[in-house]
Amino acid sequence: MIPPSRFKPPPRRVFPGVAGALGCVLVAWLTMAAVYEPPGRPAPSDLTDSQPVLGSDPARAVLYQGRGIKLVSDGKLEPALDQFRRAAAFDPSNLSVLINIAYVLDKLGRYEEAIVQLKEAEKIDPRNSMVFLNWGNSLINMKKFEEALGPLQKAADLDPSNQLVYVDLGAALNNLGRYPEAAGKFEKAVELDPKNVVSIFNLATIWSKAGETTKAIQKYERVIELDPKNLTAYYNCAALHEKAGNLDGAIETIRRAIKVDPDNGTLREILSRLLVAKASQLPTIKTPPKSPEQEPAH
Repeated sequence: MIPPSRFKPPPRRVFPGVAGALGCVLVAWLTMAAVYEPPGRPAPSDLTDSQPVLGSDPARAVLYQGRGIKLVSDGKLEPALDQFRRAAAFDPSNLSVLINIAYVLDKLGRYEEAIVQLKEAEKIDPRNSMVFLNWGNSLINMKKFEEALGPLQKAADLDPSNQLVYVDLGAALNNLGRYPEAAGKFEKAVELDPKNVVSIFNLATIWSKAGETTKAIQKYERVIELDPKNLTAYYNCAALHEKAGNLDGAIETIRRAIKVDPDNGTLREILSRLLVAKASQLPTIKTPPKSPEQEPAH
């Protein structure tokens, strides 16, 4: 049997990720919640940046908030941060502005500063789940996985319908090696969003790391059903079949992947090795020769 380590992930992986157990790939979907764009009245469009801060001005804060959101969507994080800070200067108690400042700081890798902003946001609204979701996410990005569980669980308690909370809880528990608990969180995420390919993919990989091969294969097959071009799912599924000694399952899975990407040389190489391994399992002599005593008498 070809050991799982002989497998090499095929090119054109659908999802980036870090190597996981059994040669599988884990998608660490740890994005912070989207920039918080609250409802509100339109801000005057003729306000300019040069006007000084003379006191609270919520309308001007909305203007800068809108500019910041647009800059984030354009990938211009530093200018967006400047606009959000201007908004905070005109409306210091604006919760969404503080959350958005934290969001941008996290994206810039300034995680401790992000958490400072979220602590200020907590003072304004201690029951806003977005504060704790982003807080936990920044802690995950700092690799403080145990510490991240507290704010993330609080976010789940405040908003049990938010699928992202369970994704981040699962990611933190995975990094702590608490695979059955991590699987439970991803199961909840999938329950809330049954067609979310990333959550199902992560759940499959967690079950694989927990040694639950059958469950992992079932989830990878679900990924393939929803995303038939996901080569990584085919690869991981085949690796698990091979590890379990089911070469027929591995061969069939790789053949399906080749139908998706017929020119993929890596997949064809894997198939060739599997076929060689399968052939080596067949007996050289299918039926034993007859002994002299069994020969018919003449």
